[in-house]
Amino acid sequence: MQRGGNCGHPPAEDRILETENVKTEEFAPAELPVRRKKHVSPMRRGQTVFLTVMLAVPIVQWFIFWLYVNINTILLGFQTNVGTWTLHNFEMLFYELTADDGVLGMALGNTLKYFFTNVFVIMVLAVIISYFMFRRIAGAGAFRIIFYLPALISSVAMTAVFEAFVSPTGPVGWILERIMENPPELLADSRTATPTILFYCVWTGFGTNILLFTGAMNRIPISLLESAKLDGAGMGREVVSIILPLIWPTISTLLILNCTSVFSASGPILLLEGGRDEFTKTTTIGYWIFNMVYEYSSYNMVSATGLFFTCIGVPFILLVRWLVELIPAAEY
Repeated sequence: MQRGGNCGHPPAEDRILETENVKTEEFAPAELPVRRKKHVSPMRRGQTVFLTVMLAVPIVQWFIFWLYVNINTILLGFQTNVGTWTLHNFEMLFYELTADDGVLGMALGNTLKYFFTNVFVIMVLAVIISYFMFRRIAGAGAFRIIFYLPALISSVAMTAVFEAFVSPTGPVGWILERIMENPPELLADSRTATPTILFYCVWTGFGTNILLFTGAMNRIPISLLESAKLDGAGMGREVVSIILPLIWPTISTLLILNCTSVFSASGPILLLEGGRDEFTKTTTIGYWIFNMVYEYSSYNMVSATGLFFTCIGVPFILLVRWLVELIPAAEY
């Protein structure tokens, strides 16, 4: 029987009790899931320990042999031999660069000779030789071995053979005696020592470049070359319009790598000269740094020199990279 005045609805007391039960159920704290401890297998734990140890070795080596050494090198450039702070090292550096009898100025000139030889002589000739090998001239395989052979033989053996070849008692000396009255000793005369070493660098510097350039040319689709030939393109047009644009990524990479050694380019002076550099004037910046540390233990002057040329070399490399990237690379 329904109570009067409720119109079929439950009494107010029952509604209040139901509302309180609903609120209690809504705000009752939920039971948190029980977290179980993750089981790590012994093999997994061993791999973690092994990777940690293996990564710790190069990280510690980097901190000690790169970070500490380079920071210490920078600081040595502003110090004397007894540890006092000074700018005398940079004053001596600028004097050696600008003086007429400055050894470092002569070393800079010789270093730039080696750099321009690597970029404008060896790379250009390597591209030309690689193109003729790519076109399958007679004996291309034999020439590839001949040009790459100096890179396989020890530099000590190569320089010994070359020194005997150009010596006064060797074949070149015999020829010079027949055509000149007082022939110079090529590696002992200051007028001919640097050009002779540059010739040796060119003679033995084709191997890696030819290997890279021929590999890049062999990736060029034959259909492009056949289509250009049908259109009447000659050898010159083929090189300029097809070969060079398609191998430009390889050329640009080698060009940037050569620019990173703009102030460290050098030849085998120590092997060919045997310590006679002060008489033949063939020193380079790299050889000068070696000689300063080996003979005089002058770390402060060497540190200032390295810091100075680094500050010049980094913007130069970035500029070359920006200029190289302006030339779009062809995709195929």
